[in-house]
Amino acid sequence: MKHYPIAILLLATSYLSYGQSKKEVKKNKIKTVTELITDYVGGKEVTRNDSYKKFNKQGEVTEEIEYDKTGKLKRKVLSRYNEFDDKVEETVVDVNNHQVEREVYKYDSFKEKSEVLHYNERNELDSRSVYIINGNGLKTEKKTYDAKGKLIQIKKYLYGF
Repeated sequence: MKHYPIAILLLATSYLSYGQSKKEVKKNKIKTVTELITDYVGGKEVTRNDSYKKFNKQGEVTEEIEYDKTGKLKRKVLSRYNEFDDKVEETVVDVNNHQVEREVYKYDSFKEKSEVLHYNERNELDSRSVYIINGNGLKTEKKTYDAKGKLIQIKKYLYGF
């Protein structure tokens, strides 16, 4: 009987974090979701944090925390959005709150992602990706350049209709 509240809590948080759309998060004014895991070790319940998400008023995830198997912070992802709800920056930090990597997203006049700048832990430009968009608003190519501007990869997108 004492297991029912924990089971209900786990089911509810799992449903909220994976089953809730941005629209539902916004509609229900959800600010945070915490996922807990209860393991049964040696006949005893051991509950620990698994993840945490924080949302803005538009239902976008602004902070996401992952925990390791002991419940200690593993990594944190911080996201910023523009007035059109487009993600403009994502920063990953470690347990000491030091930047591991950072990506800056740029958009064209049609609000399509046109460029991604990837920075390393020292906040130095690591690579730059440029997207080519066709007249229908679909990505056709992604060109990735190293920090010195040398082309290192081209990815093509082919669509079947």
